[in-house]
Amino acid sequence: MVRPKRIDLPFALYHVFSRTNSGDTAFTDQRDRDRFLEYLAKYTDIFSFRIHAWCLIPNHFHLILESTNRPALSEFMRRLLTAYTVYFNRRHGRHGHLFQGRFKSFLVDKSDYLLALSWYVHNNPARMSPPLDPEKYEGSSLRYYIHGDEPPYLNTREVLVWFEGDRQRYAQFMRKGLDEDTKPRILQQRYIGGEAFVRRMNERLGLLGQSDSRASKGRARREQATIEKERDQAEKILKTVGEYFKCDPKRILQGYYCRGDEGRARTVLIGLLRDRLPWTNSQIARYLGLRQNGGIYYHLDQIKKSRDLTRAFEAIGKEFPHKD
Repeated sequence: MVRPKRIDLPFALYHVFSRTNSGDTAFTDQRDRDRFLEYLAKYTDIFSFRIHAWCLIPNHFHLILESTNRPALSEFMRRLLTAYTVYFNRRHGRHGHLFQGRFKSFLVDKSDYLLALSWYVHNNPARMSPPLDPEKYEGSSLRYYIHGDEPPYLNTREVLVWFEGDRQRYAQFMRKGLDEDTKPRILQQRYIGGEAFVRRMNERLGLLGQSDSRASKGRARREQATIEKERDQAEKILKTVGEYFKCDPKRILQGYYCRGDEGRARTVLIGLLRDRLPWTNSQIARYLGLRQNGGIYYHLDQIKKSRDLTRAFEAIGKEFPHKD
């Protein structure tokens, strides 16, 4: 069976989940879960996503997330899973891929199914063997919905508004369950919603595929605005790197065979662009005039190996902090 093409739209709600290879354990304890959430917060900031809920089960996880003006679901998930896998393999002395090659994602009818989907995701511990109490399970966002003190990147408001902000009413809803009419419905292997929602989304995708349509032109304008904003951020990072190393930013940017401080500045610049912007390796390579994308990994590795480069990376990075 041909896998459906990934839907990647701005201002869209997704249910995303991924399982480990061969049932391996991905979250052994709270330390692992906390590190995954650290990366989730980091890449939520970089890619401008909004997180509505999560549940981290030992061999898989569920996310409810929403794109904003920059649709980049695949790159967001690639960065998240790669970063966590590197951490997990290093901590637990293993090698290779941790999660299955292709995560699953469903486009969700937010108005009709956000509430029901939050129930489904938060109740995953009850479907474990043996079943666990979802309200006592530390690997989901449910505790924040019920008790408050949620981290800045978790958006509970849009679910809790259904209960006028009363967290205990949401807890009661969690204990009741869903009836057949409100359970999330999967259609065409990529939608959670009714037939009308599927028709609207298919029409939207069709219009976006037409270069002369209003939808397509609107997307092009948003993408151009995003490109310009990210380019401005890259220029600010370049300037700050130049000031730190006392180098001409133009020479850092254009000097393919940089040596000395210019070479170190170029390496740190690549590391910061990779860590602070949602750019792919190809975009970074084009910005710096690198002939191959693989050169990016060489510079990232140099930062890890050198205390001086790590110190510079961290010092300059403080000028461009991630949101908490």
